Amino acid sequence: MSDGNNGDSQINGSQFHMWRALFAVVHADGVVSDEEVRFMAEVMEDIPFSSKQKSVLLGDVAEAQDVEKMYAGITDPVDQAEFFDVARKLVHIDGDYSEEEREVMLKLKELHVRETNVDHLIGRVNLQLEDDDSSQAFFAKPEQAQKEEGFKDALYSFRDHFMKTLRSR
Repeated sequence: MSDGNNGDSQINGSQFHMWRALFAVVHADGVVSDEEVRFMAEVMEDIPFSSKQKSVLLGDVAEAQDVEKMYAGITDPVDQAEFFDVARKLVHIDGDYSEEEREVMLKLKELHVRETNVDHLIGRVNLQLEDDDSSQAFFAKPEQAQKEEGFKDALYSFRDHFMKTLRSR
């Protein structure tokens, strides 16, 4: 039985901690929604984790981890930027951006700003600002449409982007 790792790409420690931190974000509000469960299941299925990594992530699905500790393991600035891109979508995936999720994201952003060497990032990360019009259009839709569209968009955008990034390394 294959562990999902086809040999041509590997998840390194920084990338692995990115996923662990994202799984920890799922638990931030104390409620794991159906959309968040599907997110974690798709990640486990689509990303080429080793058997050991999958085992650790299955534990992270069942039991919340310290999100700051997991984030601290993300050592590559590209992976840090990817974390925030996916996390921003993930906290909205169930249509409820809770106070606990806001606090976690704020704490992680503060940690990121304190520890980031901006000179090192220049040229390595393509920083983009979210288009306010597109986010306002998303939140103007009925809640169920937001959930369905948000989940699909987040799932496919992070997966495609991450897989391209992984292949280019």
